[in-house]
Amino acid sequence: MKCPRCGEENSDERVYCWKCMAPLKSGAMGAVLPVTPTRARPPASPVPSTPAATPAGTGEKSYLVAALLAWFLGFLGIDRFYLGYIGLGVIKLLTCGLCGIWQLIDFILIIAGVMRDADGNELRRAPNDWIIVLVIVVATIILQIFFGGFTFIASLLQHKVGVPIDLKPVGPNL
Repeated sequence: MKCPRCGEENSDERVYCWKCMAPLKSGAMGAVLPVTPTRARPPASPVPSTPAATPAGTGEKSYLVAALLAWFLGFLGIDRFYLGYIGLGVIKLLTCGLCGIWQLIDFILIIAGVMRDADGNELRRAPNDWIIVLVIVVATIILQIFFGGFTFIASLLQHKVGVPIDLKPVGPNL
């Protein structure tokens, strides 16, 4: 049985498509309606015009941009605004991403490839996007640990030992 949304072949006993989770049969949720993305796709050309042509079913939104927005600005809902989920973006903005929990969940959903844009299209990926995201995430975690440790040591020196820390700029007085 072919999925009406993505065209993927499914076994006859499945109720939902294994790839896009579109309903395949009538069930507890009611009658199955034909599910298609709201944005019309251009007709596929026999020869790709560019070597980096995106596969059919992918949208305009970038996986790399969505993942980095979720990591750095997810608590403000910027990732949801970018993907077209305006209402969820406003809720996420007002709740500060449920104190970071929603931010982490959205980041994981984007990294896992589950998150789609508001039109139901998959995010556009380049082959090395996940490596770029991994390097940036690990680098920010290491920097946070380093600067957190530095701040902790500086506060110990200032308060416990009594060594004043002078943070005036070095150079001639103006």
